[in-house]
Amino acid sequence: MRWRASIALTVGGDGPVSSIVESEHGSEGSAREWVERKLPSTRFPAWIPAARRRDGIELFGRVARGRVVTGRLVPTWESDTGTAVWHADRAGDQVQWRRCPAGER
Repeated sequence: MRWRASIALTVGGDGPVSSIVESEHGSEGSAREWVERKLPSTRFPAWIPAARRRDGIELFGRVARGRVVTGRLVPTWESDTGTAVWHADRAGDQVQWRRCPAGER
């Protein structure tokens, strides 16, 4: 099992989620440290116009445990369905964590 840390964006609270950058780690602590280092300085992708950034588009961090499934045409990340997921929100230069049940975004 590995821990995947990612910085992602979402449109509205329940809208689609798109990962911007991901990193795999051997421990939960290492994955969370990566998000704490990267998330505060992450900027919106250039393809999102500045005027749209007020329309409920949010950047956030995520840490989930899982594994890479090989043997398919394209290797795929598969989250461990029984493990809670950590979500990180930006609060200025700080990160606020919340633990979400498995299966939530």
